[in-house]
Amino acid sequence: MAPRIRWFSWVVVLAVGALLTVELGQTRAQTLNEGWNVLEQKYNGARGLALGFLKGQPVDPNDKNHQEAIDLLAKTWTYGVYLRKLELQHDGMRKDFAEFERAVDTDILKPRNQQAVQTFAEIFRDKVRVHALEVIQYKDARPIHKLHNARVLAEIAKLGQEELADTLVTVLNDPQQTDGVRYYMFNGLATLLPRLQPARQAKSAAALVEFLEKRKGPDTKKATPEEVDGFIFFRREAIRALAKVRTPAIDDKVRPALVLARYAGNDTSIQPPPRIDERVEAAVGLARMQTSNNKQYQADYAAGQIAKCLGALAQSAEAERANQKDTRTHPWRILAAQLKDALEDLKKINEKNQWVVKLADRGAQVLGDVIKGNPINATEQTWWSSQQSDPPSKELFQGSADSVVKPGLPAEAVPEK
Repeated sequence: MAPRIRWFSWVVVLAVGALLTVELGQTRAQTLNEGWNVLEQKYNGARGLALGFLKGQPVDPNDKNHQEAIDLLAKTWTYGVYLRKLELQHDGMRKDFAEFERAVDTDILKPRNQQAVQTFAEIFRDKVRVHALEVIQYKDARPIHKLHNARVLAEIAKLGQEELADTLVTVLNDPQQTDGVRYYMFNGLATLLPRLQPARQAKSAAALVEFLEKRKGPDTKKATPEEVDGFIFFRREAIRALAKVRTPAIDDKVRPALVLARYAGNDTSIQPPPRIDERVEAAVGLARMQTSNNKQYQADYAAGQIAKCLGALAQSAEAERANQKDTRTHPWRILAAQLKDALEDLKKINEKNQWVVKLADRGAQVLGDVIKGNPINATEQTWWSSQQSDPPSKELFQGSADSVVKPGLPAEAVPEK
């Protein structure tokens, strides 16, 4: 099944759908009631100081005026979308976010003097975190305002902050938030997870596992193709975030590796069936799992699920190459390159497991052909989906009968209505 809408289009769909959502009040941010004129007047008095900090002027964290200037700057980029009703201004929201993104990506992440900006960045990212959350939870803010601030939180995740992970999980678990907001929580977690300490990483992983295990997609027999594709796009971001976790199991109930193995291996419990781009995201994360701290984890079984994903990718890519289609349902060369890089990590991590090493080497050759656009012979295509590529181990966690993947029909093979 070909993707019918691009990722940006689906974000727009989420935003428009969010506008129709009925809101229920949660918290009250007093300054949000004061209006834009009050905030603008306060900010204008501190504007020069705030922008100076953004450009590298030293910050004294003990100076209340410095703290206030940074706080007001953060409010203009979080409260501003609501107070100024930017959605009613031509290109207003896009321009405002582009300005914020430029400040983060250029002024803070690539400054001329990193040391001078460091103190400012630490204060600024926390102020943004607090105020963006206030808008997301504010009863009078429209869903489009909350979506904008969700993007702000995902962007500020680039600056790294342990507490931000807690905020993202809080919003993710809030039943009153839209899937558009949740999408950006996944996006932010994908950025933050590699930087988190074990306790917070475990908490974030648990939230992602719960979502991927419990959230049901639309009924493919009743939903429109666009609705199904939209959900898959949304779900893929959650998979991409979980794939940043390197711990196979947090405890007996939270097992990131098992969730990724089910997606990579196309388990029948997943509905709608995972599409090949979802499977590759899961396989990449599975390939990079660290095995040293979990004696029950069986890397060869994980590699076996990666093999099934690789086979599906190779078959689909070869079918389109052979048919010389003008358009591609997926960017096969990019997906193949991502998986090939992950196989190198799988091989290094499990260098003493000869079955895994041989599988990785064979897979790298096939993926190399996909990347180059070379034909893949029929025998090689079928080998990956046959029992010949099955791993020696029969379960992902030794002694755990519920850690078995039961493969179903690939999403690309499901006939359209």
